[in-house]
Amino acid sequence: MTVDYFEKSINHIEKMNDGPFIGFISPRGHLLDYSMLLGKRGHDNWRNPATNLFLSFISFVSFGDNLYYEKENYDNFDFCKRIYDNNKYIGEFKTDDVVLRGLNTYGYNVDDYDSFLNSLEDTFSTLEHANHYRDEWDYLKYDLIDFFKKCYSKNDFFYSFGRVLKVHCNEVVRELNKNYLSENPDDEERFIYEQNILNLYSVFKDILVLYLGYDSIERGFSLGDSSFCNNLHDASNGYVFSSDPYILTSSLTPVEKYYNWLLMDWKIKRTSHMVWDSSLKKYVTSNISSFHTFDKEEELMDDINYIRENVPKEYRKEYFK
Repeated sequence: MTVDYFEKSINHIEKMNDGPFIGFISPRGHLLDYSMLLGKRGHDNWRNPATNLFLSFISFVSFGDNLYYEKENYDNFDFCKRIYDNNKYIGEFKTDDVVLRGLNTYGYNVDDYDSFLNSLEDTFSTLEHANHYRDEWDYLKYDLIDFFKKCYSKNDFFYSFGRVLKVHCNEVVRELNKNYLSENPDDEERFIYEQNILNLYSVFKDILVLYLGYDSIERGFSLGDSSFCNNLHDASNGYVFSSDPYILTSSLTPVEKYYNWLLMDWKIKRTSHMVWDSSLKKYVTSNISSFHTFDKEEELMDDINYIRENVPKEYRKEYFK
């Protein structure tokens, strides 16, 4: 499938936003616009319609936080026993730290594992049978819940995902940011919660691009300076246009997919392609190398190079596929 060249849509969004387009192209070939979201600009912006779903079902290690000191007491306290049992990780990964299923303000996993899986299945069924079909955010939610359903199918999230996520526990976050924390306890709690979100969201772009087949439009770059805003470090001057825009993709046929974009002098950067192995019940790197070049891809690239060398840019749209 050759993706449309969304020049008019991107230019319109950039004019409205007074800055470079930030977003993705979905596996269905549609734009997913991150440019107008509230909060920090960038592909890891967590203030989006899929945030709650992602945070509800991601598993991670709360590094520096453990319940083993309660082990000698939990037999005498039903509540402590329930919390301790619900936070034991089922699977190959072993750690003394707490493994949390979903980020919430309570800290520890309150629901038992079976209840968690039931919630996951209910959410999947709701999205699968939704009658109001569907904008790109709805599709993203469905793609994410399908990803989580696979990752929990062996009852060993880190094994199936192929990586272990770690974030600092709340006490460590509090210590690292003590110079920025408000004296108001509610503000402090919110700050820590949002810092944890930011840390978890560092993997969000990888999930979309490597695992789910979304492609990232790298149209601008951050200036890198920061200011303190709403208890978060945020880019104070946003993003500026890159002179060398590119598409980040895990597609095995990126030249065919982005033929029109390449004609208009965009570049392609490729990354690993993760596929679901149903027999192992885990995501594995595709056995066809992400950097393998197919004969058809070479032929298409030769055509693109010839057109770029011999046809002025303003006339190249005549050669779009």
